[in-house]
Amino acid sequence: MLLWLKKHSVVIITALVTASMLIYIYGCEPKVKSLNAGNRMVTRAELQLELDRFIALAEVRMLDLDRQEKLRSMILENALVLVRGQPFNPVGLITAAAAVYGIGQAGGNVTRVVKTVRNKRKVNNGQA
Repeated sequence: MLLWLKKHSVVIITALVTASMLIYIYGCEPKVKSLNAGNRMVTRAELQLELDRFIALAEVRMLDLDRQEKLRSMILENALVLVRGQPFNPVGLITAAAAVYGIGQAGGNVTRVVKTVRNKRKVNNGQA
């Protein structure tokens, strides 16, 4: 038996190293640090989910900024109309009030959605 092991030692070592490498490559996924939790390591799929969430949150915030800028420009336009000496526009005032109310509601909805997502994430991570 010992003579057979000495004769085929190169083949045996090659087979063991190859099998070990295959098990390592197949079983150990590459991981990187998470975007939002510095100590947590994530795989490619988890990193993509975090990135998609950040992009969606940025888009929601950009929409909120757009709404605020539209409201600001509408208020400035109405103020310019009054300064120019033209008659008061009650429809413009009602529109401005409705826009302020709408932006307030949208901000509240965004805040509620963000808090809900955070709570769900805490529950899924087992922190709650």
